[in-house]
Amino acid sequence: MKFFKEKDFPESLPLLLILGLVFIFIQLITGGNYPLFRDEFYYLDCADHPAFGYVDHPPLSIIILAIWKAIFGTSLFSLRILPALSGALLVILSGFITKELGGNRYAQVLTALCILGVPFYLGVTGFYSMNSYELLFWTALYLILLKIINSGSSRLWLLFGLTAGFGLMNKISVGFFLASVCAAIIFTPERKFFKDKFFWGGMVLAGLIFLPYAIWNASNDYPTLEFMQNAIKYKISEMTPLGFFSEQIININPFSSLIWIGGLLYLLFSKRMQKFKAAGFIYVFAFLFLALQNSKPYYLAAAYPLLFASGAVAISEFAERKSFKWLKPVVLIYAAVAGSIVMPLAIPVLSPESLIKYSASLGITPGSAEKSKLGVLPQHFADRFGWEEMTEKVAAVYNSLTPAEKLRTGIFARNYGEAGALNYYGKKFGLPRCMSGHNSHWLWGPVRDSVENLIIIGDFEADELEESFGDFRLIDKTSNPYAMPYENDLPIFLCRKLTKSIRELWPGTKMYI
Repeated sequence: MKFFKEKDFPESLPLLLILGLVFIFIQLITGGNYPLFRDEFYYLDCADHPAFGYVDHPPLSIIILAIWKAIFGTSLFSLRILPALSGALLVILSGFITKELGGNRYAQVLTALCILGVPFYLGVTGFYSMNSYELLFWTALYLILLKIINSGSSRLWLLFGLTAGFGLMNKISVGFFLASVCAAIIFTPERKFFKDKFFWGGMVLAGLIFLPYAIWNASNDYPTLEFMQNAIKYKISEMTPLGFFSEQIININPFSSLIWIGGLLYLLFSKRMQKFKAAGFIYVFAFLFLALQNSKPYYLAAAYPLLFASGAVAISEFAERKSFKWLKPVVLIYAAVAGSIVMPLAIPVLSPESLIKYSASLGITPGSAEKSKLGVLPQHFADRFGWEEMTEKVAAVYNSLTPAEKLRTGIFARNYGEAGALNYYGKKFGLPRCMSGHNSHWLWGPVRDSVENLIIIGDFEADELEESFGDFRLIDKTSNPYAMPYENDLPIFLCRKLTKSIRELWPGTKMYI
């Protein structure tokens, strides 16, 4: 059977396509205002090392990036295209979800406008990462589930499993969605699917697609589990369920929060939405799973297209039932204005100086889900600054060496952001590839086995360096007023006369976090 018949397409599809194009235009026109984000450097390095897995994520987003960069290169503009397309597809798919919930043309457009104004969606589709794809996978899974409920076709569970499998190969947090689906249908008439062979066939299919990553982990001593344990212990800030909920309000747009909160209540308690109650329970269980195990708040961000869709349907039906014709345009305008207000906080519309003033005028200060100290900019902006200046300073040290010394000198950085930036910007300076013990960089091992000297970037203590080198000198420090504090004023050392081979020292450099 066809997944979409002509009657299944939203009546507002032309408008949804226009809004999708608006999303792409906004991202591409502003995307070049700030440099690359730290994780993009790491993803590019991962794309140079094809594998069935990486310490901190599955391989799908890396496979896509490797193909993309082989064809279109790694310019700033090139790297902005795929995440922008992801955001546009999210806007369009939200209209399809609204249609499945019974929403009319107005509700479909209102949902899309709300999605267009979500600061997290704008921010995460403004640079390349697996997170922009995760939004699509959750939304597609919601759409398939709604079609299963509407059509009664259990065969669609195979499509659900196929989508879930690739979603897991993009980011394992899709597993929380699957666990929430299983928990949710227990409390609704959809529990009948537990006896359906296609339901279990879909789950097996998802597992088979995910199997290569599981095997990769087992064959590499389960690095992802070690990474997750360290992140929970040392990196992620502790947060109460109430704090977790507050972050949802902020990340998803405080000005439009009443729409998705109303949508959740409509799904759970309205007779009109009785048959879709399982979808509402999915959010409840996903919230509980994530909040109670102290996950980062943004892990739940992909759940909101459904809630905005339900909220839009509720508003549309309320306005029609009460003959409040004026309410519809008022809410549309409000959604558009709400999105416009938060947009500068999510994408680089303003200069850093103007952004700081604008944020202060709204009474909003930079926030983070991690324990790291924050600077004057939010982390998703701050982590784009300082990399080029750092590379220039490292290059000055490297190029001060004689040709013979260069052959025996490597570069080592504390984390993947520094290492990736040096690999990205260092090409024009003739720098060798940078080494690091951080996450997948450690698995790749040292770039040069024959090094006697290292240029080291990072906050290393003198006694650490004394153990490994016969001589070391502090040459310079990084400096950028907008960078994250832990990436500012970083020492750059020139260390000579390794006391052991780099291979012997390598095990002690491992840092999975």
